[in-house]
Amino acid sequence: ILFLFSSFACAQSDRNDTVIKINPTIFDTVHYAVSKKVVYGSNYLDTTISRWLSGDKNISCVSKPLHPDTREKEIDSFFQNSRYLNETKDIFIRLRLNSYFYSKKNNKFNVRLNAQLPFSRCKRRWKIFIQDMSYNDEKEIRPEENSGKLGIGIRYYKKEQHGITSNYSLGLNGAHPYVRARFGLPFLINNWDIEPVQIFKYSSKYYFKEETNIYFDRFVKNNNLFRFKIHRETQTKKKGMDYAFSFEYYMNFKKSTGFRLSQTFFGNTHYKDNPSDLKVYNGINNYETSLSWRANTWRKWFYYEIRPTVNFDRKYDYKASYALRFFIDIYFGNYHKITAPTKYVDF
Repeated sequence: ILFLFSSFACAQSDRNDTVIKINPTIFDTVHYAVSKKVVYGSNYLDTTISRWLSGDKNISCVSKPLHPDTREKEIDSFFQNSRYLNETKDIFIRLRLNSYFYSKKNNKFNVRLNAQLPFSRCKRRWKIFIQDMSYNDEKEIRPEENSGKLGIGIRYYKKEQHGITSNYSLGLNGAHPYVRARFGLPFLINNWDIEPVQIFKYSSKYYFKEETNIYFDRFVKNNNLFRFKIHRETQTKKKGMDYAFSFEYYMNFKKSTGFRLSQTFFGNTHYKDNPSDLKVYNGINNYETSLSWRANTWRKWFYYEIRPTVNFDRKYDYKASYALRFFIDIYFGNYHKITAPTKYVDF
């Protein structure tokens, strides 16, 4: 698999060094029209709400970005993880087509919608978002377990104080209201970018939940990223504490291609039998290795990702369980610069 990925990466890199012109299609025309409406609608709401909140009828200034662009954030953006979705000021709607293939479970197929519509005028730091509300960092490691209902909400970004970044969300998880607060404290020690993140959430369906995620990032040879991640969480009516930690290695051959290798360990501090008679074991009880190949192809707004996984779970007596995830991401908005379809379209 690694040999095939490496060969494909070289071919992809050579191709990306050359600009290829192709005739625009109906897809380009529709995509351009929808993207313009997404950006226009977001900007219109941004200006209207900002004027309403501030009483300034001539408001036109735009606030400085909440977080400066860094190499880590470029990688987070490319792989679309939760840190990027929490912090991004990009305006876009993402349509994701998911396919899951398992050796010991039924295969699954679904469609996910994610919308990020930030309001960044002056001092009003708001964002409307639509996404799977069960999404968190542990489920980011194991996205096949991420099957929550689509939710909508509004998020407020508070100014950084004493090095602490924070945002607050209010929304609906399906038909259930919830509130959520996220706090982060990024700092640098001996070339390690470290960020502890604490999240508190209360919903009418799942009651109280809190989780901690700690990121340790360091760049190694050829500007590749090594990340060690620690996750823990507790939840009302759920005994014990879930935890996970992972070792991840990211490579970006070009801006349009990326590779990730991940080794993850999962555990729980309490033993119980749940209603479906599936046991939850205390201690580390699950080991998982996954590879991810993500690439931008055909158009600047079209991505695909392939993720083979091997899992050793105690409930299967630590026998190997295999999975393959394939998904396609289609973006509308300014995740990439919008260009009008002309006689030719850059590939």
